[in-house]
Order: sequence, then structure tokens, then C-alpha cells
Amino acid sequence: MKPVSHSFGFATSRALALLLLSSSALLAGKAAAEDAYVEGEVLVTFKSGVATETAKTALGKRALGLTQKFDHLSARRNRVSAMVREKARKTKDLIADLKDDPDVETVEPNYIRRVSAVSTADPDFSKLWGLHNTGQTVNGSASTSGVDTKFSQAWALARPNPSEVVVAVVDTGVDITHPDLAANIWTNPGEIPGNSIDDDGDGRVDDVHGYDFASNTAIMTDSGEHGTHVAGTIAAIGQNGIGVIGVGYKAKILPLKVSTDGETLSTSAVLAALDYMVALKERGVNIVAANASYGGGSSSTSERQAIEALRDAGIVFCAAAGNETANNDTTPSYPANYTTSNIISVAATTQTNGLASFSNYGATTVDIGAPGANIYSAMPLSMVSQTSSLKIGNTTYAAASLEFSGSTVSVGLTKPLYSCSLGRVGDFPAAVSGNIALIQRGTITFAEKVTNAMNAGAVAAVIYDNTSSSITTNPWTLGTTGSWIPAIRISMANGQTIAASTLPVSSTLTEWVNTAAAYQYLDGTSMATPHVTGAVAFAAMNFPGETMAQRISRILNNTTPVAALSGKTTTGGMLNLQKMIDTDGDGLPDWWETEQFGSLAQAGAGDLDQDGFTNADEYLAGTSPVNASSKLGFSLLSAGTGNSAADFVLDFPTVADRSYQVEWSNDLIAWSVLGNTITGTGSPVEVRDTGARTSSTQRFYRLRLITP
Repeated sequence: MKPVSHSFGFATSRALALLLLSSSALLAGKAAAEDAYVEGEVLVTFKSGVATETAKTALGKRALGLTQKFDHLSARRNRVSAMVREKARKTKDLIADLKDDPDVETVEPNYIRRVSAVSTADPDFSKLWGLHNTGQTVNGSASTSGVDTKFSQAWALARPNPSEVVVAVVDTGVDITHPDLAANIWTNPGEIPGNSIDDDGDGRVDDVHGYDFASNTAIMTDSGEHGTHVAGTIAAIGQNGIGVIGVGYKAKILPLKVSTDGETLSTSAVLAALDYMVALKERGVNIVAANASYGGGSSSTSERQAIEALRDAGIVFCAAAGNETANNDTTPSYPANYTTSNIISVAATTQTNGLASFSNYGATTVDIGAPGANIYSAMPLSMVSQTSSLKIGNTTYAAASLEFSGSTVSVGLTKPLYSCSLGRVGDFPAAVSGNIALIQRGTITFAEKVTNAMNAGAVAAVIYDNTSSSITTNPWTLGTTGSWIPAIRISMANGQTIAASTLPVSSTLTEWVNTAAAYQYLDGTSMATPHVTGAVAFAAMNFPGETMAQRISRILNNTTPVAALSGKTTTGGMLNLQKMIDTDGDGLPDWWETEQFGSLAQAGAGDLDQDGFTNADEYLAGTSPVNASSKLGFSLLSAGTGNSAADFVLDFPTVADRSYQVEWSNDLIAWSVLGNTITGTGSPVEVRDTGARTSSTQRFYRLRLITP
């Protein structure tokens, strides 16, 4: 909108205030007829009414047992659902043996799915053409201006301070230490990190930030690169001065790892992840969407029923259409092709408004297009240059990082090294403050050792093993993200050698990762899908009272028509965040109009309360459009007190996260900035003009609201 100016008179002879509203920008190969499967494993669902003990008896007759039971999915359907494993037998033989049992409803292979991504190359906001396309060249390819998801326009209309929403990333894992992701990783309030205890009683030990269902551990380290990239597109931290920004950058990411090799994943691991997701939802965790950037050619009844359980729990399931250049109407790809009502199937589009050459499509089976070519996002820190070492004199000792460790600069940290025994409270000499602590493994957790070192004032910690195991096996962890000091692990032999020497001794500890390089371009419907998942989170933040079905409708009924998607998707359009939040296109967000007017009947240019401010002005200012006395302006003007008696003090109301600037002038022509730009808190703020002390002329003031 163009700048709008309004004048106010004050009860003073020295000043005149002007309100000036100004705008500024906010900032794979083809699917096989049948997928590969895990040999010797089947997924079994028993008929309704068959009790768990009866199911166990039926399996016991065949020398089988319930290897993995999906309790929450079973409860949702009133049917026992489980994975059965017997490696001494073939999958086809297990199916033949079980399919005719009168208690069994379905038995099928434990299919293997594959992630739906294709790597390109090379390496923040300008690279995110899917969010804001100005016609820039991205990764060597030209773009068409305006071909994007209208991210900037949509977030300018976003609800301030939304309630927490959580998005599950069912994938290869997530690097939760990545500086563009760490603060947005979900934290389980019922779990105490690093104590090796299942504190919340959910059957998962130390599931502080999610879980690895492929290896049954709480360490979600990305087994490839896929999950971290997906997570970055959904909810990379915004406005933090580094890297990229996610579509739903105020959402929390729940990493659910289902792959050990970074490429393939078993259906049983996926089912365990979905079962966990339902359990968390039932506990009150506000999970609104699951991202499924994987697929395969075989239909699985167990998988479909698990997605139906998510539907019943109110969770949207965003699925990649696939990368086989195939028509999903005739060559299905699963899970995208299931007809379950909570699935949004996503094709990939290009920066020139085309359907990506690799993308699957389907006039009746694929719902929507989203940016999926040359997508720039986060990459695991393990894939970039990093150094963990300890140097004493001319000897450099090999080291490994503790997960969540703090970092040093590239040349390391040089300080005296002090012996601190087992790192218990009382084991730290006073002189370790400001220096490096050498600690032996044992007695207490690594997190406790490093916490005690920090409390003693140590600036870094070296922990040496009490066994002869390799430092690269069984990674050590501090349990959770946080403001940890640099902490490294060395071998027992090296630790004992150092401990037996004369300490303290000058040492250089290096724990450095080139985080600036931890980003990359990838292609795929895997990259398109998280744009839509982020959109579900965005919808949930702005419309928390809407149902799952309403959120899906808001997304699919408000797309940008794209010729290349006509006849290729059910909507014929690409994701449009702006139309989602402002469905009547009047420049006012639907959530605000509904709250203020009870409907979407009022236009932005209207002035319902006749106070001289349009409805759009009132939205930007955070004032009431139905109360003439509610408008943005200086609410209190007065002289200063005490030693600042000659100051001129101006107060005005603010809206959280909005930016304001006060300016002054002697002649209403030339204006100067008064103080720094102010970020609103939702409460009034005070600005003091100390220059008024020495001014011999009247001074004029104006308040500028800088729209997001």
C-alpha cells in the first residue's frame, strides 16, 4: 500500500505529530510393479474383535510372535496391527501360512519405500525462488518473476504470536544441531535428556526431540541428507541472520527417523512413527501435519489404515507424488495415491512455472503443485568441513564431537587443561574457571559432567573414555540442544596418557564446523511436499480453530492457476500462501476480519468506524476498526523529569513483531530519525527526544509503522 499520512494536534505549543504508514517488504527411477520388501517380515492386521492374546495364540501355532505391535494405530481401528518377523522363513511363505487364518484380516509384505529426491549441486533468501521470485538466476537457471508461493505477502498478514504447532518429518532423520533448525526442533516436556530413562512412560527412552524407529534409539542423526533438507524447507528459523527461512518458520519440527541408509525405509518403521505421532497427539501435542517425502509402487493396507488413524486424529498427511515422470492415475505411487481424505499429494513445479520434468502427475490423484526444482535448504553438518581435535605441544590427539556440543573458531581455543576427575560437583579446581576441563567417563552422564564444568566456569571440556572402544562408535550425546560449551571425546589411552602427565598444560581444543556451508540445492517432489506441509502449519497458526478438513480446503481451493498443471492435478494450480490467508483478496487476513467483523464482508479500503483510518490501516496498526477512539498515534506527550526535564517524551501503542520509527523535523520538510527502529511487544513504548533540551525552535514528530 502507498504511504498514508494523518495529522494530530497536541496540547503543546512545541509539537505536532503526524502518523505516516509506510510499506516495506518483509523482509528416482520408475516405480516397480511391486516394491522390494524386507525378507522374512510381514505386516498383519487381525479382524475386529480379535484380542491381543488371541492374536498371539494364532501366531504361536506357527511358531511366530508379535515382533512389533502398533498399539495406538490398533486402538484407533479396534484391530490388532503388528509386524511379524521370522528371518528363517521367506516372506511369501509367511503370507501363505497366515492369509487363511480365520482371525487374520490382512497380511502383506513389509514394503520398502524410497525417498523422492534427486540431488543437483552447489550452494539465502534470494536463492529461495519458491518463496520470493524476482526473476533471479538460481543455481544457474533463469526464473520467471512472480512464480512463487507468495510467501512474503502472506507473512505480512500473519497472526502475531501464534500458538505452537508441530510438524512431523517422517524421513531419514534430521540434523537437530543445525543452527538454522536447532531452536525449532520440538522438545518433549515429559522427558529428561540423557538419563537413559523412559521418563514419560511411552516406551521410548530419552525421546526428547523425537525418535529413530529404524534403529530404536533417540538419536535422530540424518542417515543421509534428505530429512534435514525437508525440515529446512518446512521450518528453518526465520530472521536469524543466517541461511534460509522455512515456509512455516514459526512451527516446531518433530523428527521421526525411519531410514538407516538415507535412501530406503521399511513400512514397519513408518507405521511405528505414525503410531508414535498418534500417541503424542492424544497426549495433547499439537501435531497438525506429517511430511511424507517418499514413495513406492505397492499398495499397503497397513500403511493406508495408519494414515486413516492420522486422519481420525486430525493430522494432515502431505505426500510426494513421485519422481518417475509418471501419470499416477494409471501408475500409482504410494502413499500419495491412497484416497484417504487427509492426504495432500504434491507435484513439483519449476521456477519458470512448468511441471518439473521428473515430477509425477495425475488429473484425479495428484492435488497440487509446489516448488520442487533447485530448492535450497539445510544440509547436515556432517557433510561439511569440520575438525575435532586436542593439541598439546607437538602432539595432536584424535577427537570426536559430543552431539549438541558448542563450537570454537576454526583455529581452536588455546587454554590451560586441568584434571577434573569424573566431573562430579566438587571435582573441579577453582583454577579451571576460564580454562579447559579434562574429565574421565563414568559415574554420571555426559550432560551432567559438562553442566558441572560449565558451572565451575570451564570454557571447554575433554572427556576421555573408560573403555578401549573407538571414539567413532556409539556417538556420545549431551541429550538436547542448548548453550553448551565445546565438548569433545578422546580415547581411553590418550586420556590416560594426558592425565598422567604434568597438568595443567597449555592445550588447543578445536571443535569447529563450517556451518555457513551447510546448505545445498536438491530437486524432487520430496522438495515440493515440505512447501505444502509448511503451508498446513501456516494455516494452523493463523486459523487454530479450523478443522483438518478446513485447512486442506483452504490450501487446495486457493491456488495460483498454472497452465502446466491444468489436467495434471486436481486443482490445476500451485500453492499460494497469500490467497490461503486472504481468500477474498481485499488485503486483510481472514482471521482478522472474522475476529473484528464476524465475517469477510468489510474491504480494506473501508472505514467502518469513521475515524479517518481505513480498515487496512487499522489492521497494520493493531487498532480496532469498529472503535473510533482506537487508532495509532502518540497516546501521551509530556516533558521529561529530573535531569531530563527538557526532554520531550512520546508514548505510543505497539503490536508484537511490528516495526516502528519515530522521526522529527523543524520544518516538516526534512526529517531525521529519532532513536533506533522499535520492535513492538504488544505494550506501549516510550521514546525520549533528548535533542529538545537544546532546541530553540519548535519540533515536529511523526510515527512511522513499517509493515512486515
